[in-house]
Amino acid sequence: MNIAFIGPRGTGKSKFSRKLSKITGMPVISTDMVAVYESGGISIPELIKKHNGDWRHFRNLETEILQKLQGAQDIILDCGGGILFDVDENGNEFFSENKLRLLHSIATVISLSRPTDYLIKKIKNDPTRPPLSQIQSYEKILKKRLPYYKKAAHQTIHLQNITTTEVIQKILAILAR
Repeated sequence: MNIAFIGPRGTGKSKFSRKLSKITGMPVISTDMVAVYESGGISIPELIKKHNGDWRHFRNLETEILQKLQGAQDIILDCGGGILFDVDENGNEFFSENKLRLLHSIATVISLSRPTDYLIKKIKNDPTRPPLSQIQSYEKILKKRLPYYKKAAHQTIHLQNITTTEVIQKILAILAR
C-alpha cells in the first residue's frame, strides 16, 4: 500500500514521512525533491525565478512526477503544498482534478492539518521556500487551498494537541486497514 501526505507548507509532511519510513521501512519520495532532481539540481526558488516567477513549469513537473509514480508499490509520498493545484496562463492558481485523479490512483491520501497562525509563523522568512505569490498573502492562499486538501484526503489528521507518537499510531492504523 502507498500513502501520500498532503497539506499546506509547514504542516509536517516531510517530518511524518521520515518517521513513518523509519518504522515501516517504506521509502519516502518527495515530489519537491524529485522536481529539483528533474530540473538538474536547481532549487525550487531558483527554478521559479528562472521562469520569471511563473509557477506553471513547476506545476507541470509535479504532474509528470505523479504520472511516473503510477504503479509504484509500498512508498510514502511526501507531496509539496501545491500538489493539488495548477496555474493558468494568467498566473491564477486552480484546483487540478487531473492531479487529484493521479494522486488517488497512486496512494491513500492523508491530509495533515494545523492552525493557520502556526503555519504562517513556521514558514515566515524561510529562504528554502519560494514565495507563493507577490500579490496574495500566505493566509489568503491557505484560505483558498484548505477546502481542497480536505476534499482530496481519504483521511485528515489534525495536528493540534496531539503527540508525534499519537500521529504515527493514527497513520499506522490507516495503513493496517
